[in-house]
Amino acid sequence: MARARRLPEQVRSLGPYEWVNVASAVVLLGVAMAWFRSWYGGNEPILEDPFLQPDDARTAIFPFHRYSAGAPLADDPIANEMLEYQPYAYRLLFRVTVPFVGLLMATKYVQALLILIVVAAGVILIQSRRAGLAAGVLFIFAFLHDTAVQDRICGGLPRGFGFPLLALWFAGAVGGRPWVRRGAALLGALTYPSGLALVLGAEGAYAVRGLTRPGVATLLRRLKHYGLLVVACIALLAPAVFIGMSNGGPIHTLEQAEQEPAFGKTGRLRILPFPDPAEEFGKAFMGAFDVKGPSPWRAAQKFVETHQAELAIAAAALLVALPLLRVTPLPLPATACLISSLALYAIARGFAFRLYSPERYYMIGMRTVALGLIVAGVGLAAPRLSEKFRQPLRNLLAALTIFLVWAGLGNGVRIPQMGHDIDYRRDQPLWEFIQTLPLDTRFLCHIGDCDSIPLFTARANMGGFETLQPWLTESWARQKERTHDTFRAMYAEDREEVLALAKKYSVTHLLVNKSRYGEDFVAKARTFEPFTAFSRELLEGVRREDLVLRVVPEEAVVFRYRGYLIVSVALLEKAWQG
Repeated sequence: MARARRLPEQVRSLGPYEWVNVASAVVLLGVAMAWFRSWYGGNEPILEDPFLQPDDARTAIFPFHRYSAGAPLADDPIANEMLEYQPYAYRLLFRVTVPFVGLLMATKYVQALLILIVVAAGVILIQSRRAGLAAGVLFIFAFLHDTAVQDRICGGLPRGFGFPLLALWFAGAVGGRPWVRRGAALLGALTYPSGLALVLGAEGAYAVRGLTRPGVATLLRRLKHYGLLVVACIALLAPAVFIGMSNGGPIHTLEQAEQEPAFGKTGRLRILPFPDPAEEFGKAFMGAFDVKGPSPWRAAQKFVETHQAELAIAAAALLVALPLLRVTPLPLPATACLISSLALYAIARGFAFRLYSPERYYMIGMRTVALGLIVAGVGLAAPRLSEKFRQPLRNLLAALTIFLVWAGLGNGVRIPQMGHDIDYRRDQPLWEFIQTLPLDTRFLCHIGDCDSIPLFTARANMGGFETLQPWLTESWARQKERTHDTFRAMYAEDREEVLALAKKYSVTHLLVNKSRYGEDFVAKARTFEPFTAFSRELLEGVRREDLVLRVVPEEAVVFRYRGYLIVSVALLEKAWQG
């Protein structure tokens, strides 16, 4: 109350420079809030609607149904294989939320946490004397506006931690908060190993900044702290890597992967041969200047679209030139992120695939470098100017930047909604029926037909595109065997083969897609390598009339939905043997 009573006196005591500072802050916050309203309105479905999910939720998220009542999928071998990829702290997020709000809504809480980490990083900059309001607000805008960041964050997937971790580290470096930088690394060890690698790489490069100036004692102290941080991160990460992934076997080496079609251009991963790194690094960096959504000033956006390449190059050149002209401080944190990205990509390629997919390091690292240069180039401008002039100038420059980016590049709302193309409502009657089946139900179907069953119904299947993950040698061998048997069952010419394979895998129901049994059934069986080659060989010389699932006995069909039939294996066996 006393502080509130003193507020009018404090306002009256403001001098002209303080009023300019307040006015510039109001302008900045006003522009930022106007943009945020547009951004949130466009992204509201993916931020709040649990029925809208990214396709990778069918890989990483569905195993967490086990935390619901009845522990569905807890004994599903495919769910357990997918769970091996998830660090324990990430699992804990769903263990805490799923029992109260359900799995689909829990993903929205996790993505809210990821957005909150980015916002917290911006707040750290706002509170820092080295940065301030302009840098912090611009930081939040830059990261939330960028659709590459949104693609990773939205959905609450493990990969969503990549940008928030590096953003948190960047804020700690710019704001002079060592505990924030180290906290980002420790959080990465608990949630996302690829993000941890990028943070540790940046921290290592940052530790030796000003190598000739700080003196031996300072350098040794930094290296000691870095060494302790690395040890602590390894200790936190070890259970997930050395224990949690033991059932999957070792990671494919590059030599093994080159002999495995699943890694090739027609395979599941499509990452070999590796692309030209210079081109990919350039795309990741320059992508920060792409058009991203509708604009409040269509004429400005049309101009940008017409001259996008030239404007992007000019913007990048300006950001590089500003520190050279001493208009802004040297971008040491952004440089550390660049070094980390380059070094880790080289290591990830040289020791493929010990550090997972190499593309993660330029996709996250280089985009963070671009966004970091934008923040530093505007939010830290004119460091030698008197503070009473510097802060208003930065506020107004940040407001102008937000407005120009919003007008020229759009509000950061991408259509379709950031990869969220899996909508429960699209096939809701099918999911609602499957949910009436017992929890131990297991489906056998073509691998292109039932990816969404585990996510939307908490019932198991024999695997699909999203759960066929070739990274680990032993789990991939099991996945290939299951998939081969799936094709043998779905395209069997012998009824007993269907029943025997169903018994082998405890399958209770078949999902039969009638469109796969037309005259073009060989073409409709195709998926990706190595399974396209397998199905082609399997069906060579097979007549359509001989496929036993082409015509299913009516008494075995328990549900019809569009072109799909849900067939009870027990009723099918009874009908065939009767």
